[in-house]
Amino acid sequence: MRKKPADLRKRSQSPVARGAPAELDSFDLRILEVLREDARASNVEIAERVGLSEAPCSRRIRRMEADGVIEGYTARLSPEAIGVGFVAYVTLVLDYITAATAQEFVDRIAEIPEVVSCYIVSGSYDAILHVAARDSAAYSDIVFFKLRSIPGVKDVRSSFVMRTIKQSPGLPLLAARPGR
Repeated sequence: MRKKPADLRKRSQSPVARGAPAELDSFDLRILEVLREDARASNVEIAERVGLSEAPCSRRIRRMEADGVIEGYTARLSPEAIGVGFVAYVTLVLDYITAATAQEFVDRIAEIPEVVSCYIVSGSYDAILHVAARDSAAYSDIVFFKLRSIPGVKDVRSSFVMRTIKQSPGLPLLAARPGR
């Protein structure tokens, strides 16, 4: 059984942690493709699918975990099954940004479980948030009582997801292909 995300080795000295791209060969990329599609695949299944024996396949997976290429393993959950009936993408504009307000923003966003992800961006707004809520009333509470209460938040705009057309299981492996 593979390690849980919290158990993955520290990667402070890994090439990836230092900002260098990982050295990945075609076997590594095929392993990552299998794991991207099915993180619960056993080492035997992965080895068979990529054309390696189990021991070298397991060593490659452990190396990619240690190097920070594999950051963890997750399960994709059905929104409806877990009570998420409302999804929005929210743009925020901050009124003023200092080191203190920026850190408070980071800390407060981290405390809101409904914020699935948050990105600081360039352009006409400062942040984009992916927010999941039970329903529109719960979403309204998130906006008015959580997001708008963060010091420095000047403007909040929402776009609601009406239908999901595509949802990838993870990042594409395009940039990691050998020879690119």
